[in-house]
Amino acid sequence: MRLALPANYDLELLPQVQPYSVFEVYGKLPYDIVGGGRPSYMSTPLDRRSLATYVAAVHQNGLEFDYLLNAACLGNQEWTKPFQKSLNELLDWLSEINVDTVTIVAPYLLQIIKSRYPHFKVKVGIYAQVDTVKRAKFWEDLGADAINLESFSINRDFEKLVRIREAVRCDLPLIANHFCQPNCPYQIQHQNGHAHASNQQRRFLIDYPLLQCNYRRFTHPRLMISAGWIRPEDIRHYEAIGYSTFKLIERNIPSEDILRRAKAYSEQRFEGNFAELIFSWGFKKHPPRFSWLHLLRTFGPWHISLSQYKMVGDFLQMQGIFFTQDQMPIEIDSHAIPDNFIEHFKTGDCCDRDCARCGYCQAIADQAVRIDPQFLERVLPMYQKIESLLVTGEMWSV
Repeated sequence: MRLALPANYDLELLPQVQPYSVFEVYGKLPYDIVGGGRPSYMSTPLDRRSLATYVAAVHQNGLEFDYLLNAACLGNQEWTKPFQKSLNELLDWLSEINVDTVTIVAPYLLQIIKSRYPHFKVKVGIYAQVDTVKRAKFWEDLGADAINLESFSINRDFEKLVRIREAVRCDLPLIANHFCQPNCPYQIQHQNGHAHASNQQRRFLIDYPLLQCNYRRFTHPRLMISAGWIRPEDIRHYEAIGYSTFKLIERNIPSEDILRRAKAYSEQRFEGNFAELIFSWGFKKHPPRFSWLHLLRTFGPWHISLSQYKMVGDFLQMQGIFFTQDQMPIEIDSHAIPDNFIEHFKTGDCCDRDCARCGYCQAIADQAVRIDPQFLERVLPMYQKIESLLVTGEMWSV
C-alpha cells in the first residue's frame, strides 16, 4: 500500500508521516500559468522560494513531490506564445527544484512534458474523468506513468475497477476520502470554475456547486453515505483486485488532521467520527501558514457589496469554512456503518440504481449520521437566502 498526502507546507509534519505508508506529497503554488483543481483563495500562501525549500525537505524525508498542473480548462491560452513561454519557464523551474512528478488533465500538456521534459513522471489527474478501459488505455498509450481514476463515480464499481486494472500496466491511484457525489451534475462547472480561479488571472469565484451540494447533504443525510469514499477498513478489498496506491485530500487542512487521515488509512482502521476523515472544513485549528490577508487578496475583486460580504462571512464562520470550529456539528458514527458495508456494491454499479428504491445508504444514514438540529436551524435558511440572492441577481443589485 502507498499513500499520497496533500501538502500543507508544514515542514514539521513531514517526519511525522514516516511510520505510515506515505510515498508522496502533492501540491502547487496558489496560482500559475496553468491553474489547478482548487481556487487560489483556498490555497496555502506560498512563494517560489518557500516551495523550493519544502520540496527539498520532502526529499530529505525520503518522499517524492508531485506538482499539480491539473486545471480542467486552459481557456484556449495554450495556443498563444505568451502561454507557451510561461509554461516553459514554469517547467524549467520545477526541474531546477527537483520536482518528481507533474499531474495534468489535458492530453496536450502530457505530450508537451514528455517531449520537452522527459525526466518528469506524468500523472493524469482525476478531472480527466478516466472511468473506462478505453480512456485508461488512451492515457497509457499517450505516455502516462500513472492515472488517477475518476474516483467520484468509480470507487464502488468493482466490475469496472477490475476491467481497468487488467487492461493497463501503469499505476492507478484512487482517491480514498473524497466527499463528492457519483456523476455529480455540477462536476464540469465546478472543475472549470476552479481552473479559472487558480491561473494567473484568478477570476472571481463564488463556489455555487459547493453551496448546492452542501445544502443537499444537510437536507438529505443519505448523501453522506452514498458519496464514493473508501473506508480505511475496506482498503483490503481494493488491494485484492490490484489497487495499491491511494490519494488522500485536502491541501488546506491542519497538520493533525492530515496525520489522522494518514494513520487511519495506513493502519486500515478508524474508530470515531468518520466525518473527520472526509470533510474539508470544520477544524479546531487553522492550517499552517494560514493568512487572512492572503485570503482577502486572492478572493477576488469586490464584486459584491460589503454588506453581502459580511453575510457570506457569517455564513462561512457558522460552518467552520476558513474559520475554526470548536465542535463539528456533523457526526458519521464509524461503529454504525456495517462491517460488510462494501459487499453491497460488489453486486452492481451503484450509479445505475435508483436510490429511492434501493434504500441501502438511507438505512445506514438513519443509524450513522447525526446533524446538530440547532446547527441546521441556523444554517439552512442562510443557504436558501444566498441561493435566492444569486439566482435573482440581488447579490449584485441587478
